[in-house]
Order: sequence, then structure tokens, then C-alpha cells
Amino acid sequence: MARYLNPKIDLIFKRIFGEHEKILKSFLNAILPLKPHEQIVSLNYLPTEQVPIIPERKRAIVDVKCVD
Repeated sequence: MARYLNPKIDLIFKRIFGEHEKILKSFLNAILPLKPHEQIVSLNYLPTEQVPIIPERKRAIVDVKCVD
């Protein structure tokens, strides 16, 4: 019996889509209602750690950060 990792689990999702640009591009192009000329051709992974301007505040980690 084959066992697969569940991509609905946060750590697995980040591992798959955060480290494999081709898989993420393919996934996004498949689920987004984009016309052929609007398809995603490149990605730029942005830092997920947000350092606030006020040093006393806690740091924040963002799961997904996008720019179109």
C-alpha cells in the first residue's frame, strides 16, 4: 500500500510549493481562471518573515506573500 504526504498539512504544503517553483507555477495556473496569455511564467519567492518598524513588537511569519 502506497502512502502519500497530505498537502493540506501546512508543513507539507510549504515544503512542496515553497521549494519547487515548477510545481507551484503549474498548480497556480491550473486553479486560477487565467487566459493563456495571462499564465504565470515566473515566480519570485518573497521573504515570509516580517520585521516590524517598532523593535518591541514580535516578529510575524506570513504563510503566503504575493505580488501580481
